Amino acid sequence: TCTKTETVQSAMIVFNEWASQEVSLYREMPTVEVEWTVGPIPIDDNVGKEIVVRYDTDIKSASKYYTDANGRQVLERIRDYRPTWNYSIVENVSGNYYPINSRIWIQDGTRQLTVLTGNNDND
Repeated sequence: TCTKTETVQSAMIVFNEWASQEVSLYREMPTVEVEWTVGPIPIDDNVGKEIVVRYDTDIKSASKYYTDANGRQVLERIRDYRPTWNYSIVENVSGNYYPINSRIWIQDGTRQLTVLTGNNDND
């Protein structure tokens, strides 16, 4: 379903009965708002499910990105690197998963992509 008003254009995409996404563009704002609604995830089919969002960008970040560690502290991360041990790549994608409480971002000299989380209380 697509909606267009004077201030916002949005599209609601329903993937199935338990997962949907709304993408909104606000007038004169350099941002895109993507809101996911997931759940309750069905478990009666005995099939495990992982819900993952992946964004691709051409931002030249030198493999650096930033995540919150506890909702307050921000840590610089480097893809495929761990400062306290020699990291060998066994799982190329999942080896770079980090839980985040509030935010993660990637940046270069002129651009930044930031993902802000909501909460489980329908924020």
